[in-house]
Amino acid sequence: MRRYILALFLSFVPVLAVADDFPGLINRGNEAFQEGEYEAALDLYHQAEVERPETPELYYNMGGALYKEGKYEEAVERLQKSMLVEDIQKEALAHYNLGNVYYRSEDYQNAIQAYQKALEINPTDMDAKYNLELARIRLKEQMKPQNENQQQQEQQQQQQQQQQKQDDKEQQPQPEEQPEENQDKKQEQQKQPEPRDENEMSKEDAERILNALKDDEKEIQKDVERFEAAGSYQGNDW
Repeated sequence: MRRYILALFLSFVPVLAVADDFPGLINRGNEAFQEGEYEAALDLYHQAEVERPETPELYYNMGGALYKEGKYEEAVERLQKSMLVEDIQKEALAHYNLGNVYYRSEDYQNAIQAYQKALEINPTDMDAKYNLELARIRLKEQMKPQNENQQQQEQQQQQQQQQQKQDDKEQQPQPEEQPEENQDKKQEQQKQPEPRDENEMSKEDAERILNALKDDEKEIQKDVERFEAAGSYQGNDW
């Protein structure tokens, strides 16, 4: 059977004789604790605290009673103060029970840290090892819905972004259809030849220049013929 926190807290029974009433108050508080009268036990522990304040063992017992009362925050405070005890084994028990308090309050992350600290001091504590693994399992279960919700939120954001992009695309103005006249002009412009170089001569220009040269050549030939005829002429001039 697993070790219960009740047994752990009862393991600390201070036997200090600083004042006559202090040990009696501690013993009566422990008896009330065993009987399940945790509120009465706390009252007796508080009376003992007046006699001997700042006593780590007393804070340890007070933490146990507060734990049983379900007052986890106050139990954490008392157990943290109990770790100032000089006995290293008692410190390990304080960490162990602090882990139990965190576990009951479903603060599994701090519970894991407390159990790990207890195992650093006492590596052979099988109860701390068992509770450590149990706290790890509970932490994973606790975080699983959060991870699922986060994934769902990310998917929704992606879908919204995609939908927004699609809406923006649909809202963009579409190009208007051009009238047929403009389309005809555009086609004519596309059919027009590209501007040629000034130095480039077309076939028609070349033929025209060639014909002009031929005509000039004929005229020159006539002049030559006239000149030759006149030169061969003999007799008086008119």
